[in-house]
Amino acid sequence: MMELSDIVSVIASDLEEVEKELEESIKSTVPLVYEISRYILGSGGKRLRPTVLLLASGACGLTNGKERILSAVALELIHTATLLHDDVVDGANLRRGKTASNVIWGNKASILVGDFMLARALGLIHSCGNLELIGVVTDAAAKMAEGQIIEVMSAKNMVEFSEKVCFDIIHNKTASLIESCGKVGAILAGAGDRVKEALGQYGLNLGIAFQLIDDALDYSSTSEEFGKEVGQDLYEGKVTLPLIYALQKASAVEKKRVKEILLQGDGFRKEEFDFVFNIVQKYRGVEHTKLVAKKFSDKGKEAISSLPQNAFKESLFLLADYITERRK
Repeated sequence: MMELSDIVSVIASDLEEVEKELEESIKSTVPLVYEISRYILGSGGKRLRPTVLLLASGACGLTNGKERILSAVALELIHTATLLHDDVVDGANLRRGKTASNVIWGNKASILVGDFMLARALGLIHSCGNLELIGVVTDAAAKMAEGQIIEVMSAKNMVEFSEKVCFDIIHNKTASLIESCGKVGAILAGAGDRVKEALGQYGLNLGIAFQLIDDALDYSSTSEEFGKEVGQDLYEGKVTLPLIYALQKASAVEKKRVKEILLQGDGFRKEEFDFVFNIVQKYRGVEHTKLVAKKFSDKGKEAISSLPQNAFKESLFLLADYITERRK
């Protein structure tokens, strides 16, 4: 498998500019704001969202201009802000292989720094002077919040967990922002509606594939590789697609027992956790999830197949393949 650094080499200098602007964007007269922001931004994120935006704009022929960098920074800040908020909601202990910010500095500080990042992100988008950009980005931010709420409802048994609910969460919480990255890249390049839609569809399908692989890794990777605790979703009462797919094949007795464990709502004993985990392994829920992820990755590539061939389009294709083959 190609390394991500090789795939994005065509925008390597732009990504360096994104890092510099990220550093500038989190500066604050309040030391704790910078300290928490620097901690989470410096903890090894893939910068997937800036990468999609920059490759999308390049695929449309735009390879320079400050607006590309500022928009990429804004979208990464929105993503990072949601990580801070999610870790509080989920009570997470690890993020990207490090102790989660909420564990170190507390929930209140983490939420407020997330709010700071969101405000900075919207300011950067506004500075680009394009109302269409603002609309695309704010729509994505609203969908992300809706996705988080659906996930909370699912974990609290306010909605029946199902394949549809899982995809609703993935679509809103993860894929919508990556969809906006594709669209923003096209908007900045002055592309037509057809191209904007194509790159948006690429981002949407890439985002779904990315999250499906994340869900699969939660049942199959190691904490060291994955950067968070394996089985974390299950411990938090989240039902993801590897379990849904396994339950479709499980016996009636096994389904009943899994539902009893998930619905008890007071944490799991080790033997209960192991029972659910083993059901996923027995009925190959991880393998099925990876196959579905590949289908979405291929749909993403198909969406941009008619764009003119260039190095940026080729990197978008390679990125789609990388997403489905990654182990962390």
